[in-house]
Amino acid sequence: MNFRGSGESDQSSSIRELLSECLNHLGGYGSNVFLVKDMVTRIKQLHELLSSDMLDIGKAQEKCVRVDKLEKLIVSEKSSVRDLNLAVLMTSEKFLGTVFYHRGNALMTAKRWNQAVTDFNLAIKLGFNELEEFRVHHKIGQCFVKRKHYTKAVGSFRKALHLLKTGDLGEKTKKDFSKILDECIAKFSAKKDEMKPAPKEFTPYSPSTIDPRVTDQVEVIETIGKGRNAFAKSNIPVGSVLAVVDAAGAHLNPDNAAQVVQYCLHCMLTVEVPYPCSSCPRVVFCCPECKEKAEGSYHKYQCQLDLYNIRVNDSKDGCTIFQSLNVITSQPVNFWIDNEKDLLEPSCSGDWPVSVDSEAQKMSLLFQMAMNEESVEKETHARHLMVTVLLLRALRKTTYYKDSGIETPTGSLSDQELLIGKLIYRLRMIQDMNSHPIWGVGRNQKDKIAKDHIGAGMYTGIGSYFNSDCNPNTIRVNIGTKMLLIASKNIKRGVEVMDNYCIHFSELPTFERRPWIQEHFLFFCECDACEQDWPTYSKLPQDRPSQKISDKLVALEMENIDNIEKGNIDKALESHNKEITLIQGALHEPHQLPVTIRKSFQFCWWKKVVQYLQELDDSK
Repeated sequence: MNFRGSGESDQSSSIRELLSECLNHLGGYGSNVFLVKDMVTRIKQLHELLSSDMLDIGKAQEKCVRVDKLEKLIVSEKSSVRDLNLAVLMTSEKFLGTVFYHRGNALMTAKRWNQAVTDFNLAIKLGFNELEEFRVHHKIGQCFVKRKHYTKAVGSFRKALHLLKTGDLGEKTKKDFSKILDECIAKFSAKKDEMKPAPKEFTPYSPSTIDPRVTDQVEVIETIGKGRNAFAKSNIPVGSVLAVVDAAGAHLNPDNAAQVVQYCLHCMLTVEVPYPCSSCPRVVFCCPECKEKAEGSYHKYQCQLDLYNIRVNDSKDGCTIFQSLNVITSQPVNFWIDNEKDLLEPSCSGDWPVSVDSEAQKMSLLFQMAMNEESVEKETHARHLMVTVLLLRALRKTTYYKDSGIETPTGSLSDQELLIGKLIYRLRMIQDMNSHPIWGVGRNQKDKIAKDHIGAGMYTGIGSYFNSDCNPNTIRVNIGTKMLLIASKNIKRGVEVMDNYCIHFSELPTFERRPWIQEHFLFFCECDACEQDWPTYSKLPQDRPSQKISDKLVALEMENIDNIEKGNIDKALESHNKEITLIQGALHEPHQLPVTIRKSFQFCWWKKVVQYLQELDDSK
């Protein structure tokens, strides 16, 4: 008997094999343990029914090829950036300072000044040749000069001069290099910094004072039995940013396992110059800051379980089970114990949005997201149960409990484990209903932007308030794990603001789309596109509006093309806004033209994301 939900890949998965083995041992989905009503009792009984060698992630680990970091230096000052990047990932920390120094030099040669500064600082931090440290600070100063950051450059030169004078170095070296550094200090002290300003951060149009991730131009109303709906409180112009939300439980899990090392594990932006995990060579970070945040939280336990080594040979579907573990291990055990009531008991408040000032409030909103538990099939509940026990057993192989001052449990499940089990089970149901795809994007992408599906996350500031429509009046773009919800039409006061959870009506016919939505999101879609059975793109009406409107649209489209080619993305978006306004006033949907302009509008927003990342990098 196979453990596989509908639509899942046929690729071999050692994780799925563990679950299939368990299901067969129990005699299938009809096992009595799956019929127990109380969730905690179900979790406890399944754990006790299974021997310790079942649902044991160690079996999946055994099938992996263990790759240890190298305890020697394999590169030199003549190595290429590519070889140095590999060495950064594969070399143990003992030798890493030298690798960073060599890569810093290579990056200077390639005129990648920011990354060179980072590498030189890491070389110093890791103890590269203390006698030569003054030279490294001199190189850092040279990089700052190239960036026209003269104040920082002078600071580096002065640090180099101090180390030179106080170091155990020959008098000739001190005399010759002191002269160079004195000249640098004198020359660049007189210059004013020419730093480029950082780009404006994306924020919602008129942010809510309660939840500033969301615009205050929508009114969220909760109806018993129907959930929440967000309506425009005033006319919302096309192009307005309605929500800017960071992911909860972001999980890097690309279609192609080889792409794992192309994206930062933490922020999920593309990586040009990789920074390594301290323990495993299977993931990368885009900067030391992302590395520090991940290793101080969830990735510590991913490493202990060797999850991304498992992912090398396992399927994407098999590894989706670890998304809920990312949420749990992002907080210590005591956090979940202290906030159990707020997380597992539904809020009595009918006022939305709600405050998200603290981590507890953010998690409370996450655990209140829609699950449609009564519509979940018994086979799905059985899968959730087995995955929950697998993850609980996996956590015993880590220091997760010990790090909170709690002895790692053995034998029967402890009270703390049963609480974590309840949370994992609930997250599994929330994840099924509320995971949004994350698309790969980076500063050097041009035309093929956001083509790779690299993972998923849950976005409470979007999924908690905005419902789905197969012809939505919004689009989504992401900047790594940060998601933007943007008005793709002019939305009149009183009209519901709608997201799209899955597939636009123009891409899949109603008879296929509607059952797919019901199966995956557990609701029967009643949007106009479904109710009226709107046709897919090729069968939509193509008649043109009046000649006057058509001429204006052609002129605006020419403006779009010209502005995009010149990199004037804001102007291109303004032209798109005008086009959309004209089309809304001249045509009735369904029609090909609104679909075409929507795709172009979204592509232009992806271009804006890339431009933002470029400007952000240039400002550093």
